[in-house]
Amino acid sequence: MNSQDIDEGFVKLRDEFVDQCRIITDDLESLLNQVYDGQSDEVKAIQFIRREMHNLKGQGAVFGYPVIGMIAHRLEDYLAKANSLEITNINEVNIYLDHIRGIISQDYLPTEAETRELLRSLPQVGFAACSDLEKENVVEEVEIMVATSSKLHHHRLEQAMNIPGWRLFAFSSTFELLENALASPPNGVIVSGEMPLVSGVELAAVFQALKKVRDIPFALLSSRDKADGRFKELPDSVELISTGKDFTQDVERVIEIFTPKTFQSPEKPKVNYLSAKPRILEILVAEDNQINQILLQRFLSPYPYELTIVENGLEAVEYASNKAYDVVLMDVIMPKMGGVEATKEIRNLDVTWAKTVPIIALTADSSAEYRKKYITAGMNDCVGKPVKVEQLVMVIDKLLEPA
Repeated sequence: MNSQDIDEGFVKLRDEFVDQCRIITDDLESLLNQVYDGQSDEVKAIQFIRREMHNLKGQGAVFGYPVIGMIAHRLEDYLAKANSLEITNINEVNIYLDHIRGIISQDYLPTEAETRELLRSLPQVGFAACSDLEKENVVEEVEIMVATSSKLHHHRLEQAMNIPGWRLFAFSSTFELLENALASPPNGVIVSGEMPLVSGVELAAVFQALKKVRDIPFALLSSRDKADGRFKELPDSVELISTGKDFTQDVERVIEIFTPKTFQSPEKPKVNYLSAKPRILEILVAEDNQINQILLQRFLSPYPYELTIVENGLEAVEYASNKAYDVVLMDVIMPKMGGVEATKEIRNLDVTWAKTVPIIALTADSSAEYRKKYITAGMNDCVGKPVKVEQLVMVIDKLLEPA
């Protein structure tokens, strides 16, 4: 077999992987809708989605889509901690699926900076149930990558580092951890001293040798003292977490080290609920996902908005050609016609209002690169998923302010 045959075979397998991602995300979205309607069992659905994500996790990097593997890994981890699929969980799982679908549909691999932003934006299990005050007290999301020699050690770390805004991602091998750390550097790394193939001590040396991850705080989990001869090559900067009686004290010290030292809390969007416009705003919503439709209706019900919901871009264009709306909320990835194409079609309608109506993209992909694409297509702004109602209302108010 010559190199050309190998290349063609790889391209064929890569195309099959892309098709598989489309089928899986569509099937899982349907499964989530069935769970919401009470037609499928939650526990079985969680197990099924985890199996599918486990497969994608391994295949993503092989076929040139490492970011899909990382998203799948994080969704598998999310579901490992989820006990049920309430509507908030369903919505958050859909965010993960939207990202996978978006990368495949756009045929665009995010840059390193966009990958890190994307991964940090993914929902955390249980965090949706926190109060607004608890969410405001989370100063920054912190990611810790962990590879331990036993599930018990990982469980102890999870319990000890159960801090709002902090996420521990488990890796089965030091190789897998290193690959992910190079793609999206975490805030800290914890590895068992003794691991198969490449030990924690050896991985610490690798981190020190690589400029990209050299400054990431590194901690070794071991029952041995740092004076042990096995650790004589251990860099001085590496922290030690004892698995014995000093475990809690050591973890508290490491938490302080892993906590970002320089962070400026972002300004929270403020909405005056008493200053809502008295007139009813007619809002056209193009969103194919049933759960997202329900959530938008629920979140926006306190406001003077009349929502008209359609399921794809083709219907959005049809509705817009027959009625004037004050605002259009446009999902980006939909069947039959996507949001970008639908926006272009609405702007080209032979009706005056369509040239200036505010069109807001609702999408999981709200990075600078995608935002530029949406604005170029004729959209006015972009709100990321999961949608924060105050932010969305603020954007609507801003776009409707007199010039």
